[in-house]
Amino acid sequence: MVRHAKTEPLTDAASDFERKLKKRGRGDASLVAGDLKDKDYVPDVLIASPAKRAIQTALIYAETYGIPEDDIKEAMFVYDGDTTARMLDAIAGLAGNAGTVMVVGHNPDMATLSMLLTREDFYHYPTCASSVIAFSITDWKDMSVGQGRSEYFVYPRLLKNNKA
Repeated sequence: MVRHAKTEPLTDAASDFERKLKKRGRGDASLVAGDLKDKDYVPDVLIASPAKRAIQTALIYAETYGIPEDDIKEAMFVYDGDTTARMLDAIAGLAGNAGTVMVVGHNPDMATLSMLLTREDFYHYPTCASSVIAFSITDWKDMSVGQGRSEYFVYPRLLKNNKA
């Protein structure tokens, strides 16, 4: 689960849906995507909210992983949110038989979904935070609340602090 990177304020955009990444956000997305790639957390399927900031974040991740832009699956439910069950069903439907799936969306949904899936604390879920959650399932349709295991959690400041 990836929260989009740092964006311009709502006052600088025509609407919430049109908000774009700031320069810092683009750099942060590249930093986190590179860290995940270095640790072999590379998705087979990339699902993203169609909001501009989420798509821009997903594009940076996709470029880092060598995923063609046309392979990003835009899904309105990631922007609008939904019940947990319907979100999991939608993710499963888009995931197909992929081994690894990445969802790029918004808070509070990315943090809440991470908490529900793992029953772990993700209250601090800053922009561009990425949680890697593992499941012992053979079909994405079997994914359910409390069944995931948190493998890795990273966000830009954590990586920047480790370089200092």
